[in-house]
Amino acid sequence: MPYRPNYTTEQKPPEITYLFIDGGYLKRSYKDCTSQWFGNGVADWRNINFAAIKSHFKAKKVFYYDCLDEIPNQDEKEEDFKARLSQQENYFNQIRSLEGYHVKLGTLAGNPNNKRQKEVDVLLTVDMMNHTIRNNMTNAVLIAGDRDFKPVVESLVSMGMYVKIAYDPRSNSQDLRYAADDSIPLLFENYYYWSPPELKKKYPTPKIDQAGGGDTPQRYRPSDAKFIKQGKVDGYKAELFQKDSQFILFFEKIEGGWTLKLSFNSQDRLELYYSLKYGKKIEWD
Repeated sequence: MPYRPNYTTEQKPPEITYLFIDGGYLKRSYKDCTSQWFGNGVADWRNINFAAIKSHFKAKKVFYYDCLDEIPNQDEKEEDFKARLSQQENYFNQIRSLEGYHVKLGTLAGNPNNKRQKEVDVLLTVDMMNHTIRNNMTNAVLIAGDRDFKPVVESLVSMGMYVKIAYDPRSNSQDLRYAADDSIPLLFENYYYWSPPELKKKYPTPKIDQAGGGDTPQRYRPSDAKFIKQGKVDGYKAELFQKDSQFILFFEKIEGGWTLKLSFNSQDRLELYYSLKYGKKIEWD
């Protein structure tokens, strides 16, 4: 029988969160979401700041699951294959070196044009069940989107474990999300925060001012600025201004009655950031 601490009615067991990451899913989601902001040549999964992810979820331990790609690409030279393999091994070792991180690797099957990861779901399932049975954690967070993880999530929930799914809105299983106690979307701001400081310094984001209150729209409305154009998002009016070298995107009112203002030194980047952060596109008049 697993050891079960005996807490009095006045005591509460400590909250212990374990984070489980489907590495292939996280890498694809990170690159897909950040490529427009950082550029295709820069948005690389090797930029992911795993220490920041652990801190974000307040996890005591993190279990990372991935595969070592040992299948040579088509027409890949032997020295290039060895270099790529070494690069992967270094990447996994860097994750292993982080406090509280544990890396477990499955295998890849198939051919250069159709590679499929194997064993990852089994390794992850066994670990989640094992830590639940041993009462090692009070909360389990799973970064994944594959429906194949639904059975283990349902099992953990039925055993009394609180399970949360962190998913990419563009690629996820609704059945997996509904099987958990809670689910949270991973948005551009998450991936940006999980990027290295030097990358965020090179590719800064606009300044955001958001507030509510009686006179807020008047106080936040750009003054002495040149009006450029206006449009709508979900029925709310959007206005674009320019003041000196700054472009200002202004919403007098958005959902919840808030006033929103974003400022940046590039009009195109300002509009791109809005679409990435809020997942909405402005329909200009």
